[in-house]
Amino acid sequence: MSSNINHEPMIEMFIFETAQQIEQLEKHILNSEKDGGFSREAINDIFRIMHTIKGSSTMMLFKDISNLAHSIEDIFFYIREENPASIDFTYLSDLILDGIDFIKIEL
Repeated sequence: MSSNINHEPMIEMFIFETAQQIEQLEKHILNSEKDGGFSREAINDIFRIMHTIKGSSTMMLFKDISNLAHSIEDIFFYIREENPASIDFTYLSDLILDGIDFIKIEL
C-alpha cells in the first residue's frame, strides 16, 4: 500500500458527522436545562452521541476529543445507571456546553 493515501474524505466526513451530532447534543442540553433536568430519553441520547463521537474521534486519532467525549459519556452512564438523587443540572449543562465548545474549536 502507498503511504500517500488521501485521508481528506475521511476527515471531511468526521467533521460533518461530528458537527451534526454536536447540534443534536446542544439541543438536548438546552431543552433539558429549560425543563430543569435530563429526561431518561435525553440521558440515553446524550450518552449515545458522546459514545459515537468518542469512537469516531478515536478512529481518527483525535485523542483530546476522544478523551473529553469519553468523560462526558461516563458522566451520563453514571446518571443513567445510578440515578443520583441530587445533581446540579445547571452546572452540569454548563460543563457539557464548555466541552461542546472545545470540540467545535478542535473541528
